Amino acid sequence: MVTIEEVLAAYFDCRKHKRNKQSAVAFEANLPHNIYTLAQELNDGSYTIGVSRCFVVTTPTPREVWAASFRDRVVHHVLYNRTAPIFIPTFSAASSACLPGRGTLYGSKRLERFIRSGTQNWQKEMYFLQMDISNFFVSIQKDILSRLHAQKIHCPWTLRLVEQVLRHDPTQNYTFAGDRAKLALVPPHKSLFNTHPCMGLPIGNLPSQFDANIYMDVLDQYVQHTIKPQGYVRYVD
Repeated sequence: MVTIEEVLAAYFDCRKHKRNKQSAVAFEANLPHNIYTLAQELNDGSYTIGVSRCFVVTTPTPREVWAASFRDRVVHHVLYNRTAPIFIPTFSAASSACLPGRGTLYGSKRLERFIRSGTQNWQKEMYFLQMDISNFFVSIQKDILSRLHAQKIHCPWTLRLVEQVLRHDPTQNYTFAGDRAKLALVPPHKSLFNTHPCMGLPIGNLPSQFDANIYMDVLDQYVQHTIKPQGYVRYVD
């Protein structure tokens, strides 16, 4: 079950830097009712995920971005606030993506420390391997994520909501923003429209970012404890 206080805290997290957005203004216009109704729906099981907004960005390369409604983003923050304290302490220190205090600066400083150590402060030759997972977000298998969720989330209510968000297919209920012709710029194998329902996460949502870390932590742990390289750092994929 979720409390009114949890939903309200998630709302405040959600509106950071977005308070002037039309969707945030509309939600805040009737805030007590919206918070109470959302909490009630989450608790009685009647909550349904709303319409997503799809648009295409072209830099650095063309890709689809999926934006959930403001109401659904509040729910995303409810889940994050519940699950982040469970997973983050177990994550490898090598992960430097979408985690508090672990952004690009954290990753670059960690990498620099490994290089300085391996090259004896730039005096010695050192080899490195740079890797990237092809079509990462659309290739993620939801069944694997479900198993990883179940291993650590022991609250049935939380796990049920996590699964509802994970299994939601935004391509079945969406609006398109901007020039629809830009969809043709996205390679077919990188589009959720061409992905099997059991695979793929929508780029742009908080649960997708966090689930990516849960998914990739399996690799992090294997690299660090089995391969044991001199240094290792990961940013998203």
